[in-house]
Amino acid sequence: MKKAEKEQMFEDLIQQNEDRIYRICRSYLRNKEDIPDLYQEILIQIWKSIDRFRNESTWSTYIYRITINTAIKFKRKLENKKEYARGNLEVADQPKFEEKETKRERLDAMHSCIQELNDGDKLLIGLILEDLSYKEIAEILDSNTNSIGVRINRAKKRIVKLMEKHYGTV
Repeated sequence: MKKAEKEQMFEDLIQQNEDRIYRICRSYLRNKEDIPDLYQEILIQIWKSIDRFRNESTWSTYIYRITINTAIKFKRKLENKKEYARGNLEVADQPKFEEKETKRERLDAMHSCIQELNDGDKLLIGLILEDLSYKEIAEILDSNTNSIGVRINRAKKRIVKLMEKHYGTV
């Protein structure tokens, strides 16, 4: 592939997937200051991987896999270097919801609870939030649809329990 073609393909892929990539970054990292670094690392990995695409899946599936794998490696690297911070707000320190809660506050609370899940559950919930079907998620994770459904339902129940624990409401 010529350099100009690769550059155009890269730009198109990023434009089509930038919101998804950012949401995955956000779901993997508590410290919002690390998100731009992870996002940049994902872009680098996508650039390096364009030539290795074998048409065995769709581009969006390929981008998801690169994004997820890079996010996992990035998070481990931060944890191993003990540079990983838990973020500015701990879930336990956040106040209970009041009658006039905003949608944004509920979303932030949900994201805080998602952060407490293990990496596998975070990944599944992130893909559900991307509005992917169970079949698409199974393809991305190289699993079967029934197993994905069971895992997603368990992860959702964990989020509900965490919301109840920290906020007293769902």
